Amino acid sequence: MFALERTYDLDELVRHNMHTHSVCSTYSRREMTLAAMVKKAEEAGLKTLAITDHSDPGDDIDTYANFRMLKEELGRIETPVRVLIGAELSAYGVGKYGEPYFVDKALDFASYSHIHYHLDVWDQPEDRSPRGYAEQNLAVLNALFETDRADNIAHPFAPYKIPGFDEAQKHATLRAMTDNELGDVMEKGERARCSWEIHTRTFFAYPEFGARFFRVGREVGVHFCLGTDAHSLEELDTRGLARRLKAVVG
Repeated sequence: MFALERTYDLDELVRHNMHTHSVCSTYSRREMTLAAMVKKAEEAGLKTLAITDHSDPGDDIDTYANFRMLKEELGRIETPVRVLIGAELSAYGVGKYGEPYFVDKALDFASYSHIHYHLDVWDQPEDRSPRGYAEQNLAVLNALFETDRADNIAHPFAPYKIPGFDEAQKHATLRAMTDNELGDVMEKGERARCSWEIHTRTFFAYPEFGARFFRVGREVGVHFCLGTDAHSLEELDTRGLARRLKAVVG
């Protein structure tokens, strides 16, 4: 499902932070309790806050139990912010998913990662070149869009986690995908009712790709969501990001 209405207004998109991690996620600060996150969202003027804790194969995290726990806790919090309890789920190979189907469908917001190549369980392409990883990303996403599992793609195509790649190779992975390939997979995601995350870290680290991603997505007519991948309360706050993003997309 689409969690937000379609818009390309960055001032509006930054009012909805759709990628944040509570204390249920590894590496999140202990300050990231649900109550503290909601309070910070109110202070920041957010309309929507999505909790998307990690859910990777073999991480010994019970995603469904955490979902139920956070939903119960949310029921005791009064807030004008729309709070979605979801997860950052795993598409770790072509047709390979980390959680049973019923978990995906129970969540308020099923946001999928396809780029956690640093994990041993993650399928690597046979061709470990920038083009090989670009093709692997496209294949995994095209298979995912044959299902109705995903509500969103988290940090699409971000090359941070590719083992052994230097910055030049990471940039090359993003450039290895053509505009036509990017447009085709984004269009397929739209038909599957799956939005695409404007991942602030990716946009600021790889502005050439960020501008291309936004342009192609707007031409195709996709739904975007914004996410900061927050592991701290400071990172949850989106104020000031619209101006920086506008400088990237032009």
